[in-house]
Amino acid sequence: MRRLTIVLMMGTALVAGACGASGSGDEPAEGSSTTEGGGDPTEAAAEGTFGDLDATLCGAGDFSVDPAEAGSSAGTLAIGVPNDRSSQIRPGLNKVMYDASVAFADWCNEQGGIGGLQIEVVDLDAALFNVEAAMSKACGTVFALVGGGLAQDALEFSGKDGSDFHKCGLIDIPGYAVSVEKADSNGQVQPVPNPGSSASNTWFRDLKELQPDALQKWGVLWGELPSLEIVKAKNEAVARDVGGIEVVPEQTYPPTGAMDWTPYSRKLIGTGATSFSWVGEASNLASFLTNLRQQGWEGTPLLEANMYDPELTAAGEAAEGTVLRMAFHPLEEADRWPAVQQYIDMVEQRVDGGKIGQLGMQSTSAWLLFTVAANACGEKNDGVLTRTCILEEAAAVEDWTGGGLHAPQDPARHDEAKASPCSMLLVVKGGEFERLYPKIDGDGDDGDGFHCPADGVTTITADVGEGKVDPSRPI
Repeated sequence: MRRLTIVLMMGTALVAGACGASGSGDEPAEGSSTTEGGGDPTEAAAEGTFGDLDATLCGAGDFSVDPAEAGSSAGTLAIGVPNDRSSQIRPGLNKVMYDASVAFADWCNEQGGIGGLQIEVVDLDAALFNVEAAMSKACGTVFALVGGGLAQDALEFSGKDGSDFHKCGLIDIPGYAVSVEKADSNGQVQPVPNPGSSASNTWFRDLKELQPDALQKWGVLWGELPSLEIVKAKNEAVARDVGGIEVVPEQTYPPTGAMDWTPYSRKLIGTGATSFSWVGEASNLASFLTNLRQQGWEGTPLLEANMYDPELTAAGEAAEGTVLRMAFHPLEEADRWPAVQQYIDMVEQRVDGGKIGQLGMQSTSAWLLFTVAANACGEKNDGVLTRTCILEEAAAVEDWTGGGLHAPQDPARHDEAKASPCSMLLVVKGGEFERLYPKIDGDGDDGDGFHCPADGVTTITADVGEGKVDPSRPI
């Protein structure tokens, strides 16, 4: 197996507190250069297909873009990719998503484009603090936003002509959405929905079944920022909904980290907690967990997918036994899932120094959904692509897996989006991430290694805010 430089999904940006935003870790992890049972992904790419999507995604054609919505380039598909990769505080933030976007566009253009339209990637680098400037660049320039994400995406709604997402009439198929303002807004369809109104509880249920002693008492520690408090509230709602778990008092910590984690460790130990979840940076978690183990704590952390990061395994023995939930196939299993290997190959072959990571797969899933929707729209509209048509076709897709990159999802319009119950559990063992549950083709495997129980979604009743909705837009 060859070595891959990866950037894995981070739950929060250092300052912005962006749940789902990419980190800057670049420790190597193992990946595979071959696939089993799925054919050669390079051959699949040559045919304009991806993973298990049976349609030809990219190729020759006579599509055009509605001139009123084409942006600055009527002869191509001008697509903006929001990112924060030039941030001075977190250099490379979301670069993994931008690299995936550049790779996909190059791959698709090589096949002939979408219905013959070449994709023109427009870099919308907000560098964390320049969201309004990035949106000003997008307004009147691009047809759509695809495959990106901003740590401070609530700021896309500036309320000003020339920079407000809605006032500019933009649409988005995002790689992720952070804030409730964005996640529950209209004008966008998420391939992996993250609504404020619901959350998966399968990860709690599964660990409770596998290790009953682990979740006797559970608490959450979160970096003290408003956006992180929303994640904290959803985690607490899930724990209470699952039942049989004593929720101990929460703790807050400085989002930039603490000089000494000892007081936080002692407070958690004092609650009798046998488990905890962390809302914040993986690097801060690694420091806290190291200190916590030094204080004698022997419990089991239960973590969101944003901790699927080399910063965690860098904690060595302190991280052993840590459990994480995942809705995407892990990179370590690329030899089993052709779509994962195809994504890896696409970036490696087409982006010099490109980063590989889960957020890159999220970006690729967004591009695939956009492309499927664009093809359906073109067929329905005599080859003319419009923003509303794209959103309608994207929202009509069901059981979306990004060609086999992740568990089944249901992309939907903002007021119908629901979290998926499907997930798997990984465990840190021997300094590496490996599958804990379900075993492939074993008990609990409801398809492609994910557990999808009927009671796996919790309705969130806490006040987490509202999406920015423009009532004048049809979707």
